[in-house]
Formats: sequence, C-alpha cells, structure tokens
Amino acid sequence: MKKRAGSLFLCLLMAASAALAEPLALTEDLSGEIREQLNEKAAYIYSYRYPRAAEGSAAAEQVNSFFRYRAEDAAGFEVPMNADYYRGTEPEADIRVEVDYRVTCNDGEYFSVLTETRQEGLSSWSGYTFSMKGLKPGLSVALPYLLGLLEGEETDTWLQDRQTARADAAVREMVWAELQARNGKDLELAEDLEREALDYAFFPEEDFYLEENGDPVFFLQPGTAEASGRLITVTIPVEDILDEM
Repeated sequence: MKKRAGSLFLCLLMAASAALAEPLALTEDLSGEIREQLNEKAAYIYSYRYPRAAEGSAAAEQVNSFFRYRAEDAAGFEVPMNADYYRGTEPEADIRVEVDYRVTCNDGEYFSVLTETRQEGLSSWSGYTFSMKGLKPGLSVALPYLLGLLEGEETDTWLQDRQTARADAAVREMVWAELQARNGKDLELAEDLEREALDYAFFPEEDFYLEENGDPVFFLQPGTAEASGRLITVTIPVEDILDEM
C-alpha cells in the first residue's frame, strides 16, 4: 500500500511540474534527400524528416544535435553501405527509403518522437524521448531514467545494467500479459508465438515513446507478434511499472 501511495505521489508531482513547464518550441523541420546512383537505371534514394527545435536553449541544442547526428550518420555510413548492397543486385528501378516522424509528447517535462522508416511497403519504428529537466536538459533517456531508477549523471555501469534488467523484466511480463488478454479481440497473435520470441525481439528500455499525458507506450515492430504487419502498442502508466518492481 505504501509503495502504491508513493507511486501515486510521484505521478501527481510529475503532473504538477508538467503544468508549469513550457513545451519545446519547434521550427522548420530538419529534412533532406541523399541519392546514390546504383546503375544506369536505378538509384538508392534516402529521404528524411526530423523535428528541429527553435534555437535559444540548451535543451534545443541537445535535441537538434541528436537528429543532426542521425542525418549525418545516414549520409556517411548507412546510405553508402546500403547502396553498395543494392549495386550487387542490379536493380532496374529506384530503391526509395523514407524516414518521417510525429511528436507524441511535448509537455515541458519530456519531448518524445516516434519515427517511421518506410521501404517497399514495409515499416520499422523508433522512439526517442528527451528529458527537458535535470542537469543536462535535452538528453535522450532510456526507460530506467524515465522511471527514476537512475539519475541523469549515473556512471556506475553495474547499477545501470541492474536497473535496466529490472525495468525490462517488469515491462516484458506486463506486455506479454496484455497481448494474451487482447488476443482474439483487437489482435490475432501468431499461433506459434512464444514468450522467448518476444524477449528476443522486444527491448523495453528503448522500444517506447511517450503519449501526450507522459505515459510510456511500448511498441512491437510489425511481424513480431502477429502476421498482419501492424505496429502493436501497449500503454503502461509509470506507476503501474513501478508497482511491479
């Protein structure tokens, strides 16, 4: 009972703080297109669109640096590597990859983004959550930091690993239970789906984004748990996760 009361107090405190915080101001997107010619008939074309924060704060610079790095890494490594692969297949039409995003939470406490990478009708997803508070506002945070199990300046790798394992175990159990409860309703799980397969393909410490009220939404990549190819999401309030730990 004390544990649940403490979790409730934490959530009320977070809600009160969020009400006083200012959302991150956004400006024109960071976007571009990278093109690698594969042969006379085809090119590898990678286009991206990421959020860009209005300059003027340390948090804005951190968020902008994060997405600039992703664009630069694509140009310097990902695109050339993938283009080399496709050159060996002698494609006769352009290979197009599109990266887009949507902001899922921007309450002044956290700034969270879900990105989708589309190629040939298939999608993969990534979630990024940035803390707007602490000693270094704008830093990307993993689940243990969101739950308050680790501080932003924590450098003890043993503690990081232990707390990450605790958070992962709790969320995996809760997501598995939710999938079973929804099976045959809004989900049609693969008949041969086993818990071990979920553990192999789902990484709670990073496979999440925040919804508008600040609760984490965990997601399973298309094809992980059912054959339809949909993105499966499970929303779990922070206090519920803490109660299971």
